[in-house]
Amino acid sequence: MSPSELRKSQMLKRVHALQTTCKETDLKAYKFEFYQVTSRFYVDSNANLSYCKVPKAGSSFMTEVFFALDKDRNNQNGTSISKSKSVDDIFEMSRRIVHAIGNNKLQTTPLLRDDDTKTTALLVSRDPYSRLYSAFIDKFYLFGLVKASVEISKSKKKRISNCGYDVTFQEFLDYVMKNAYGGYPINRHWAPVYLLCHACDVRYDVVSKMDTLSSDMENILDNINVSYSMRQSLINVIQSKYDNKSAISLIQTYMKFWKQYEKLCPKLIDYLLKIWKSFKIQGKLKSDVPFPKRRFSNAIKKGTNSDGVIDLFLEYMTKYKLSARERRLQRRSYLVKAYAEVSDTTIGKIQELYELDFRLFQYDTSPPTTI
Repeated sequence: MSPSELRKSQMLKRVHALQTTCKETDLKAYKFEFYQVTSRFYVDSNANLSYCKVPKAGSSFMTEVFFALDKDRNNQNGTSISKSKSVDDIFEMSRRIVHAIGNNKLQTTPLLRDDDTKTTALLVSRDPYSRLYSAFIDKFYLFGLVKASVEISKSKKKRISNCGYDVTFQEFLDYVMKNAYGGYPINRHWAPVYLLCHACDVRYDVVSKMDTLSSDMENILDNINVSYSMRQSLINVIQSKYDNKSAISLIQTYMKFWKQYEKLCPKLIDYLLKIWKSFKIQGKLKSDVPFPKRRFSNAIKKGTNSDGVIDLFLEYMTKYKLSARERRLQRRSYLVKAYAEVSDTTIGKIQELYELDFRLFQYDTSPPTTI
């Protein structure tokens, strides 16, 4: 069996596992409600693709794919949504802009209708433990959800540090659980996939996972309407360019957040150090590479635009490039360290909140303890 055939077989097995588990599970026993989340689906009838948008599970990447599909049809008349000149440009857009355009310009719906399900329906899941930690780094360690960070800090009577609010991972998890168990809205960035995607109500044709999405895309593109040239452009970006383009997109986003909340972190160099650490956590930079403070200081003396900063990050990412195995082990190492500090009570609450995600998408309910 070829790698492509094997991936297709795995995706079909996931669909079957989802459908079977939905039938065998007492969904009424689940204590959390659909009203606690805000669902969002993208639908492109012309491309024959619909997608449940799950933040922190490849949603930026998939939104960019939808931009590319739109460009594939509308490039000649100049009406493409993203206004980007090329597919490469699409994948270098700031994440903030990507989601702003996607949510306002793409055809969206809070739930797939009967007509929508005639398209190829795609769901992308992610291990709940990994997704929670990713949300913490992106939205609390860095400047993503500052209001929530302030709320947590006030409740803990913590003062602002030299660069933002030092909310711990445990404090973040306590905040998530308090809202979820209290019946309050659950932020989309960590809301259970079961709730966001109505996983047992929508008949999905393709079930992918965050850690296999890039390799699954070739099979996904085979099931939708896309020109050969666009298909090849997308595969080329995914296979050889996506790491760098993803980094460019992220840094642009992080820099814009810093400019918005500069009063919380007056020295840009302090925030760049945080971005540097976040890239190590994401497996984009080797963990033993020290932060080149002097070089970054020289770069920002020329101005606070992101170009010089991006060039430095890309230089170190290229010079100390991790293999796929090294990246996987490094990401896992940071995840294990993070959960080693989490209380058993909180682990139990995570297991209950994400019970259906663990079961429906076949993830281990045990917290990460080994690399």
